[in-house]
Amino acid sequence: MKIFLGILNTLLAIVILCTLIAAVGSAITKEPILLTVIRSNSMYPVWERGDMVIIENLKENDSIQLSDIVFFKTEEGPLAANGWIAHRVVDGNTKEGFITKGDANEHTDQSEGNEAINRELIAGRALTIGETPIVIPKIGYLSLWAEKYQSSPYLLPGIALFLALLIAIGELKSGQKRRKKEHGMDLQLIYIVGGLTISIIMGGTMLASGQNLNLFYQVSKDNKGVLMGSDVGILQVGDEVSKSMSDLSNKGMIPSIGVITTNDKQISLSHTNVYLTKGQKVNATYTLNAEKPGKYETSIRVGIFYPFLPSSFIYFLAQKSYWLTLALVSLVPGLPLMLYPIIDGKMRRKTMKFLKKKTRKLQSILPSKNEERA
Repeated sequence: MKIFLGILNTLLAIVILCTLIAAVGSAITKEPILLTVIRSNSMYPVWERGDMVIIENLKENDSIQLSDIVFFKTEEGPLAANGWIAHRVVDGNTKEGFITKGDANEHTDQSEGNEAINRELIAGRALTIGETPIVIPKIGYLSLWAEKYQSSPYLLPGIALFLALLIAIGELKSGQKRRKKEHGMDLQLIYIVGGLTISIIMGGTMLASGQNLNLFYQVSKDNKGVLMGSDVGILQVGDEVSKSMSDLSNKGMIPSIGVITTNDKQISLSHTNVYLTKGQKVNATYTLNAEKPGKYETSIRVGIFYPFLPSSFIYFLAQKSYWLTLALVSLVPGLPLMLYPIIDGKMRRKTMKFLKKKTRKLQSILPSKNEERA
């Protein structure tokens, strides 16, 4: 029974870890990274919906071969609305673009109205052993389920409640074991992993809610005009342009703090620090005052944070570093669980005893100085 429970716990930990890597990694890079969940059966029988696939992320100079299963997105055509696609390369080249096809589909993507896939639109390919992709069957359904209900205001509290129940059960079981014999570090690990899981879930949710608006524009002394790919274009010194950004909104049941920052001194923001109650929506704008001639590439970072720290402190941190702010705010809800094994006296003593025992065992394995000299 103990062996079975140990295997079950290991499998559960692997599922959670893989799901977090897939969700958080993709949210950070805005493309599939390391692992991704399959959302359709277009590549059957190679894999099916709910499988998780290991990805080899590609660099710009990496070549694409025929029969590679690549992860790409299209900007136009029927597949444009589907996000990242995983299909096999059946023809084409880097110069003219690649022809792709799902193994379960009768026709190529291009015969269905999609353009040939440009090399820069390919983020990675399936990692294979020989010609067989590495697939972890069905464990991606947890991620698909989370995506389906991610807008639900009850998802995060439900996950937190589940972890609390798991820890409570572990506490009760450990209490019974204490009366019989000394036990290991299982309960401490439950607290630490539980706290880390809560922090990662919170961080991933806040990361997915934020956005980064990249801007490039030019300021000229004499001319103004259109700049390809730029919403602002070429401005003349003294011009002032105002643009709307996406609405700041709170669709969940937990209040949130919207923070907007930029390092561009020519840009002023209508909102910088907004407390958002449930269902509240705020339209944010930026104004660009053309003062100094030159070409500019800048960004406006919109962050949505849970109010686990004072809003003024969150804004102060966000001005320094968005990623530092995200890490600290995410850490707060999970920190009590992670620190409990240190705060609780009995658990702390047991942890120290466990570490000392492992240290002595390690020292007995390693050769002593006298043995090394001999």
